[in-house]
Amino acid sequence: MPAKDLFYKTVETALIQDGWLNIKPLKLNFNETNLEVDLSADKFITAQKGTVSIAVEVKSFIAASIVYAFHQAIGQYIHYRMIIRYQNLGRILYLAVPLSVYEEELSQSFYQASITENQVNLLIVDDTTQEVEQWIPNP
Repeated sequence: MPAKDLFYKTVETALIQDGWLNIKPLKLNFNETNLEVDLSADKFITAQKGTVSIAVEVKSFIAASIVYAFHQAIGQYIHYRMIIRYQNLGRILYLAVPLSVYEEELSQSFYQASITENQVNLLIVDDTTQEVEQWIPNP
């Protein structure tokens, strides 16, 4: 089992508080390659929309180099999204990041341009209150 990111429990708590259910890791298989997205969850929205299903890769960005950690996170995100699409899993993939990291680092133009270019969905979680701060875009 892969090591869990230090921010994992905070994101899990935030999802529970936000009304998400069935929270567990999502195992992905692509031929001989096995991967695991940190979390998957489901939420009943309305009778018209039904259930929304998400997958969430959790990143704390505590590495010595934020740029290096960002490169790794984007690469992981792109590969997970590819497998989710190829296998028609019907899950929207999000990259969960701490609010403090988003405000101090990821709001800068380089990161924003890359997030836009690579069509990365973000789940911003307040690392102090353990609550969902923002979904970009809203699921």
